[in-house]
Amino acid sequence: MKISVLAALACLALLTAPLHAQDRAARIVAPQSKPAPTPGVALTFSASGSTDTRTARLVALEVPAGQPAATFLPTGPFAARWEADILSDLRAEFSFAAEVQGAVKVTLNSAVILEGSARVESLPVKLQKGANRLVVDFTSPAKGDALLRLLWSSKEFPWEPVPPTVFQHDANLPALRAGTALRDARLLFAQLRCTACHDAAGLLPAKGEGMPELAQDAPQFGELGAKFNEPWLAAWINDPHAIRPHALMPKVFPGKPGEIDQRAADLAAYFVSLGGQAEEKPQDSALIAPGGALFANLGCIACHSRPDADADAKDEFDRIPLTHVRAKWAANKLTAYLKDPAQSFAWNRMPHFRLSDDEAAKLTAYLFLSAKREFPAGPKGDATRGSQLLVSSGCLNCHAGLLPTTAPTFAVMAKTGWTKGCLGPDAAARGKAPDFALTPAQREALVAFAATGLGSLKQDVPAEFAERQIANLRCTACHARDGQASVWSQLESEMEPLKAAAPLEEGEGKPVATTVLPALTWLGEKLHPAWMAQFIAGHGKDKPRPWLIARMPGFPAGVADGLAAGLSHSHGFPLTDPAPAAPDAAKLKAGATLLTENGGFNCVQCHGLGDRAATAVFEAPGPNFALTRERIRPHYFHRWLLFPTRIDAETKMPRFADDSGKTPITEFFDGKASEHYDAIWQYLQSFKK
Repeated sequence: MKISVLAALACLALLTAPLHAQDRAARIVAPQSKPAPTPGVALTFSASGSTDTRTARLVALEVPAGQPAATFLPTGPFAARWEADILSDLRAEFSFAAEVQGAVKVTLNSAVILEGSARVESLPVKLQKGANRLVVDFTSPAKGDALLRLLWSSKEFPWEPVPPTVFQHDANLPALRAGTALRDARLLFAQLRCTACHDAAGLLPAKGEGMPELAQDAPQFGELGAKFNEPWLAAWINDPHAIRPHALMPKVFPGKPGEIDQRAADLAAYFVSLGGQAEEKPQDSALIAPGGALFANLGCIACHSRPDADADAKDEFDRIPLTHVRAKWAANKLTAYLKDPAQSFAWNRMPHFRLSDDEAAKLTAYLFLSAKREFPAGPKGDATRGSQLLVSSGCLNCHAGLLPTTAPTFAVMAKTGWTKGCLGPDAAARGKAPDFALTPAQREALVAFAATGLGSLKQDVPAEFAERQIANLRCTACHARDGQASVWSQLESEMEPLKAAAPLEEGEGKPVATTVLPALTWLGEKLHPAWMAQFIAGHGKDKPRPWLIARMPGFPAGVADGLAAGLSHSHGFPLTDPAPAAPDAAKLKAGATLLTENGGFNCVQCHGLGDRAATAVFEAPGPNFALTRERIRPHYFHRWLLFPTRIDAETKMPRFADDSGKTPITEFFDGKASEHYDAIWQYLQSFKK
């Protein structure tokens, strides 16, 4: 490989005149004349004379002191502007408020409705039917964290964050398209691991710093011949994109389309020569039905199309195909992989489901005996030549972490043209460089990113990291978010025959397959980041919803920590809440009563309290109250109890407070709901199992 993406980026960065990042991007990204109404908000940051625009879900932020507000801006004082339309079905009257560390001005339909710092509220204002133009301007404080949360209320509901479901913006705004292109290219640059082959000394952050995805590894080569079948190995090395859409591995050898290149066959032969597969017993066909039921009930089907699907059919949900599983794997190695997917690949997107031996065996049988795609043998490989290719083709740079030595450095490649190599639009322009199957839009975005000088790789923004990983890990395959249904919930017709072939055992205390999974919409406001990170990483001791047959899998700890921090920041919350006030003895006593059926709301009917089980569960219980102190943030707890269906329209949780904020229980605090809920909160904070 003589020319690469990195070379092109280096050359362009040196040849481009000094411009702000988005100015450079705007010169590359083709303009769009038609507006593209899209959910969300356009958010523009300004600092040190530069701007950076991206999309946001909410009018909210938390930027800790000493951290950058946006990917392509320096650390320091900044301004931010949110622009969107609030869509209203009817003419209605609302009040707005902002909780601020800094200063804010909110403009609605060209009129300033609130302005100030700390907590500021507007007078009631009318929203017109349809689109109402909202502009929110924020200035960071001179010292300390920057924080903003935009709230609203009406006669129908109490104060709450303005929800993401009411916002709409134009996705074709030039600055927004430029910012999106830069972010996509920055992620692609990290995921394609350009610096594994080309020395970029001085341009990248120290190990463990900056953009987390720069640490992304590639699968280790150990036992490839024992894991995978030789025909599949040759086909994968020859053209990964023909087997898995969006594969990050490039086509290294530019052979003839549809044919296995001899060099790919040689590498496959070398891997097999290191240790072939042990003789295995045939898979038990009796396990197909229970394995298929697990495939549906655990949510595998949300990320993967069925192994017996038509290999040539396009999947509307862009799921990862499994039609080749039998042709790829040795069965015993597939079982081991299902039990620990990250064993030889730390950044593997496949999470750890903590499968039992029995579950892994059933899933293996279903996948192995249902997949039909075959890979015919290609040319006979030469293991000796393959061992030489392992070094000369650069495989070990990505897969074994060898330092770049054979490929040209940035300094050398800056003297060449940037239209060739990995960024070349065709085989002739690429030459001997690998083919990453880049689209024209991706090549243009990488060119624009190159002009920024790559300094953005030395920093990162947790809120942006969280959004990248939610997309990368396909979180919305299982969870609804912002009013959009999950992929899983839309696959009932595919799942019905799998579930029917091995129906669940029903009865009290048995798992419930049909219970809706919690939505992601308010997660950053709802959960303590420390608890959330442990749970996402799969290290939580307690499962909040043990009745679900579905289970939350575990993801790498670094990803889990970043997700938890980013979600919290994107909702306008710091990573830790203020220390609570000393408990009030009267409220502790009242809270203990208000949970019960004797003079209270009878919460213990549906919720367990430590070792005490719920008394009269309907369909499925609620989470055990003993987990509240560790899991739930106080802000969310109070908002949830005041009006549960404002957060989740499908919840079974009843609303006890009326529109005036009163409950029927007048023995405590004159029936004031907020006082009742604070009493329950204080009691649960003091409760120990």
